[in-house]
Amino acid sequence: MNYFNFKRRNLVSGPHLLGSLLLIAGLFVLISPFFYRNEDALERVIYVGLGAMILGLVVVSTYGGTLIDFSESRFKEYVSIGGYKSGKWTALPDVLSVKVISSSYISTNTPNGIHPTFSGKVTDYKTLIYSDAPTPVLSFVYSSRERAIQDAKHLASNLNAELLLNLPKRKKMRQN
Repeated sequence: MNYFNFKRRNLVSGPHLLGSLLLIAGLFVLISPFFYRNEDALERVIYVGLGAMILGLVVVSTYGGTLIDFSESRFKEYVSIGGYKSGKWTALPDVLSVKVISSSYISTNTPNGIHPTFSGKVTDYKTLIYSDAPTPVLSFVYSSRERAIQDAKHLASNLNAELLLNLPKRKKMRQN
C-alpha cells in the first residue's frame, strides 16, 4: 500500500475540544460515586457517564482529510467517522511540482466575555500540489515547518514531481 493520508484534525480547538471535554466529563461522572455521596441511582450515573463518553468518542473520531493512492494515481477528500472514511475517488492529474510556502497573519479571538482574547502572529506552512494549471490541485496546511517539508519530499518523490521550497530563511537567535 502506497498511500499519503493528510488528516485535518486539531484536538485542542473547535468541535474536537468539545469531544475531549465530553470524554473527561463522562469519566468524571463515572468515578464521582466513589468520591461524592450522591442521591441519584447508580444506573443513572452510568447512563449519563457512558453517554457522554460515547458522544465524546464520536466527536473526537470525526475528522476530514485527503487520501492519495500513489499506485493508482488517484485521491479522495474524505470524512472519517469512527475510522470509516467516506469519500469518492478522483483521478489525480499528472503532477509537475510540489511547492511549500509559508503565510503569516495576526490571529485574534473575538472578545465575547467568556473566552480569553489572545492575539499574536501565526505562521502556516502550505504544501501545494500543481499540475499544468496555475491553481493547485491539492493543498495541505501545517503548523510545523519541518512536517510540511517532510510531507512535501514524500509527495514529490512518490509523484515524480519537482520539489520547490519557497520559504524564508530562518533567523538565527543571538545568544547573550
